[in-house]
Amino acid sequence: MFSIRMRSSLHGKHVSGAERICKGEDIGEMVRELLTRPKEYDHISLKIERVEVKEIEKALPIKTYTFERVEEAREFAIDMLEREGIKASILKKLFRELDTGASPEGGNMRGAMIVDMESGNRLEPDKRRGIRTVKVDWASRKFITDQLLEKGYTPRTVDALAIATKNIHCGVVAEVCWSDDPDYTTGYIASESLGYIRISPFKRKGSPYGGRIYFVKRGEKDRVITCLEKEAFLIKSL
Repeated sequence: MFSIRMRSSLHGKHVSGAERICKGEDIGEMVRELLTRPKEYDHISLKIERVEVKEIEKALPIKTYTFERVEEAREFAIDMLEREGIKASILKKLFRELDTGASPEGGNMRGAMIVDMESGNRLEPDKRRGIRTVKVDWASRKFITDQLLEKGYTPRTVDALAIATKNIHCGVVAEVCWSDDPDYTTGYIASESLGYIRISPFKRKGSPYGGRIYFVKRGEKDRVITCLEKEAFLIKSL
């Protein structure tokens, strides 16, 4: 099996990224599909790598909650994450960082924060790059995509659910995510006990800031990062 990863940018800003895991005979088809995803770019990169694939039997279950205001949505998210042992004060501080750009320069990080769930201290070695969850896909992507679309979810959910499922499988205790797309305000939280909870609106429309927060037990940081960035997984079913 092979991991294929595409990243594109325009004027130095990331505009699109995607990944597939496939058999060798399907590489050409997958590359052609990925090259059609970015609408405009001045740089594109492809990485193709042979991988040993493990399986995850089932994705996290999905729930959706909609609120009138961002403040209500975030209060709900904080209440849920406090059940996982993360203090509200830590969550509010990190939410403020994502709202204003969590990299040292004040822009969006390229990857995720990785945070000690007890102290709230950030543990990522490079606060610009962050941590990347890669090498994950669905065993039958078209079938899963069709199932999710039939249930009323968007194409974004296909990849976001796969990433969250791998994160929790690798030992992330809980995740928070919202997009840096100014027009997309839905975010999510995830954990083993909560599942994958879509929350709208998780940020204000027009905001160019977003990102991911991975909460971990401090002593498991290195193992979790290795799993997220090095190990390959196919998810078998919803």
